[in-house]
Amino acid sequence: MIIDKNFFSDVHSYFRIIAEKIIIPKIGKLNENEISTKSDNSKVTSYDVVIENELIKYFNSIGYKNIISEEGNSKLIRDSDYLTIDPIDGTRNFINGINKVAIMISYIKNTECEFAIIYDPIADIFYHTFNKTIFKNHKQIKAQNYSNQVGFLGDHGKVYFKDIISSYEEKIRSRSIGYDVIEAIEGKRSFLTVYGSKIWDLFPAMSFLKLLNFDTNLPDMEFNYSKLEKKIIFYANI
Repeated sequence: MIIDKNFFSDVHSYFRIIAEKIIIPKIGKLNENEISTKSDNSKVTSYDVVIENELIKYFNSIGYKNIISEEGNSKLIRDSDYLTIDPIDGTRNFINGINKVAIMISYIKNTECEFAIIYDPIADIFYHTFNKTIFKNHKQIKAQNYSNQVGFLGDHGKVYFKDIISSYEEKIRSRSIGYDVIEAIEGKRSFLTVYGSKIWDLFPAMSFLKLLNFDTNLPDMEFNYSKLEKKIIFYANI
């Protein structure tokens, strides 16, 4: 597997096809029989499954065999080398016709993230990390300089932040961790609260937030399973 500019360009082209054929035509236009509720009370659609299977097939074809994915493939294989897939991060937004969804990918090797991808299928914007750098549509970008704290705290966040910040601008969560990270990349959100995360949304998000120089209540920022289900806060140090 060669990870270079051509690799990311090819993945972007494939994701664009997925967006044009499935996500954009169906967002907000699903029938009741295309939506179900999982055991954790989260929603899943038949298109989450279709897209996940297509992505697994694609990444298998280019050499990624050990894949941890959200729908029907989520056994956490404790291996040192694996790809994670979240086919539609923000499924409730997808159901309700809210244009805040993302495809999220990460490739983890020996508790480090080799690369991560967050793709906005509605705007066709492809963000990725590689070699400790963030790229937007394949052009290197720099971390934002924040002048004030912006984001959504919740009760746990307010307790954690009580001695760190005295004021902040409240901005509700988008119901998509991936889209919240996009807003952090773009300077529209300076902290995120992540409650009950899963490997397929936490690890891609963490890859970007590390490179944005966000602080966290985590004891470390290694990509290992110990962080799952924790109440996590990432924030810009202003």
